[in-house]
Amino acid sequence: MSHHVLLLGGHGKVARLLTPLLLQRAWTVTSVIRSPDQVATIEALAPDAAARKNLHVLVHSLEDLVQSQDQAQKLLDQVRPDYVVWSAGAGGRGGPARTLAIDRDAATHVIDAAAASAFVTRFLMVSYVSSRRAKPSWWDDANWAAAEHVNNTVLPTYYKAKIAADEALYRASVRRNKSSSSSSSSTAFAGINLRPGTLTDEPAGPVELGRTKGARGPVSRATVARAADLLLAHPDTKTAWVDLLDGTEDPEAAVDRVVRNHVDAIEGEPVTKE
Repeated sequence: MSHHVLLLGGHGKVARLLTPLLLQRAWTVTSVIRSPDQVATIEALAPDAAARKNLHVLVHSLEDLVQSQDQAQKLLDQVRPDYVVWSAGAGGRGGPARTLAIDRDAATHVIDAAAASAFVTRFLMVSYVSSRRAKPSWWDDANWAAAEHVNNTVLPTYYKAKIAADEALYRASVRRNKSSSSSSSSTAFAGINLRPGTLTDEPAGPVELGRTKGARGPVSRATVARAADLLLAHPDTKTAWVDLLDGTEDPEAAVDRVVRNHVDAIEGEPVTKE
């Protein structure tokens, strides 16, 4: 079955690796980028003529999505995707205020608009493995200390923005699915939070996926793209936080295991109490 994916942050490294994988499935991709200068780079990602017909490039500033959910809704109504991928971010440009505006506010507006749109059935957020408020029971103290160091010392504003967006996606998914269970006209919604470790530019490889042993460890951007592609394509993917590091398991087998066993790394997080 073909799907239409709205990919926000289309010029980012992970998004540029993900785009050809989605196109190889004969899916349609609308890649949102910030500058006309990036159009040729995105168009070159299509592997063949058939894929080029399915790739659409939309120049649209994320700054326009900061102020209200209405602006995000206009974008979704224009494109009408059935899947949305958020692989965007301020990238440290513009200081703390811009990081909060893009990574928290714009992301949350798109999440809420997607959850309110019956035509959107999946939303995949690319976050990071340390984005959480409390130590998960399956981590040791050393891994939690490493995560707290990243969150409180290295990337405090980014952490504040990402944890807010991550929790917003989970809450929106819960609300949407409660609505779908009580209404014959509403469809189920999967809010997928993919949470990689330290990003590298190595080739894609085996993974540790789901509830990783901790926060410390690398993962290649190509592996993140591969995992995102597989999670979007799996027919039974449900709402979950899915942590990701380089590991030893085949990515396709790992995604099937995580989906089949309903593995969710959010367990114990305050957001689940809504």
